[in-house]
Amino acid sequence: MENKKRVIGVLGLGLFGSAIARRLAKQGIEVIGCDRLEDHVRELENYLTVGGVGDFTDPDFLKGLGIASCNVVVIGTGSDLGASVLGVINCQELGVDRIICKAKNKRYGQALMALGVSRVVLSEVESGYHVADIISRQSIEDVIKLDDETAVVEFRVPEAWLHRELNDLDLRNRYDLNIIGIRKQSKEPLFTQFGPEYVFRSEDIVVAVANTAKFDTIDNLERL
Repeated sequence: MENKKRVIGVLGLGLFGSAIARRLAKQGIEVIGCDRLEDHVRELENYLTVGGVGDFTDPDFLKGLGIASCNVVVIGTGSDLGASVLGVINCQELGVDRIICKAKNKRYGQALMALGVSRVVLSEVESGYHVADIISRQSIEDVIKLDDETAVVEFRVPEAWLHRELNDLDLRNRYDLNIIGIRKQSKEPLFTQFGPEYVFRSEDIVVAVANTAKFDTIDNLERL
């Protein structure tokens, strides 16, 4: 399958947003970023494919920046709920399907989730790196690193697995993937009582222990 170039938007380049922009750029992903402060944009000029100084609550500014071309947008200024809400609405109007927002607290997070954002995060640099690791992979729902070589990964079932039995795929030998559970929807309890004859369905979310280096080399599950 052809590997399509991904473009990620980062609106707000403070501590959280800059951590995401740097991490994504180092992974070879194109980043469109903006901030009201010119210094924040200039500090990241080596990491941004496109950088703009301006207000992301202005839909015309976002349109001119090229946000409509983004696969994912991260809104990184969690202290101003009104600005975040307008940023979400602007991105939705530009056709962005996946929006991730930083929030000051759980209450702000609830308001943003009510708008239909994909994810809310509540802290700074470490969470910024974590979010970058997730959105750099097209199929990933979550990643929890166990050590430098191993992680628990949660991902939407690849198309190539649909309607096939687990034992036919030989995932352990081919991809060093050890499946530990399956969810029918995000955040639902993990179903672990499945056998080798389990048949994958389109709604499945798979949880597995993986070798992170090998996981990264298989084109983010697109070739599985």
